[in-house]
Amino acid sequence: MGEKIKVIVKILGQDYTIVSDESREYIQKLSNYVDDKMVEIAEKNKKLSTAMIAVLTALNIADEYFKLLKEYEELKDKAYKPIAELEEIKEQLAATTTEVNKINKEYEKIYSSYEKLKESSALLEQENIDLKEEINRLNYEINIKNSKLEKSDKIIEDLKDKLMMTEVKLVQTKKELQEFIETFDNS
Repeated sequence: MGEKIKVIVKILGQDYTIVSDESREYIQKLSNYVDDKMVEIAEKNKKLSTAMIAVLTALNIADEYFKLLKEYEELKDKAYKPIAELEEIKEQLAATTTEVNKINKEYEKIYSSYEKLKESSALLEQENIDLKEEINRLNYEINIKNSKLEKSDKIIEDLKDKLMMTEVKLVQTKKELQEFIETFDNS
């Protein structure tokens, strides 16, 4: 606490000595306020005693005080309402942030799965391309072999035909030989 000071003030024409640790200016301001209020009440009703003026002034100042206190409480409530709303918003933000983080983790898992599936898909596509190329190569080889097989079948058919012709000639030759032998034997 500060050092106590004595201040002499004048209220309704009478001097009072005030001892306080507040500043002279502040004490003078208070006493001027009380003096102005008492003078105001005294001027309105000249018949009142100093004690009655002091009581009415005290009541008026108490009325101002309670009205200001009520206004202060209302202003304080108004001032704290945004703070309370801000706290509520902070809680909602924290909850939303938690939810967003949870969703981000899920998204990262899904994205990771997507990337793996994409890689697998690319590998499968490459395998598919490779298999198609292998099928085309095998089809080409089959076509070549089929062509060779067709040529071989033709050669076989030609050889069969020749063999048949040869067998026919052989049979004819045998028959002719037999006839010759028979003719020779008969002679």
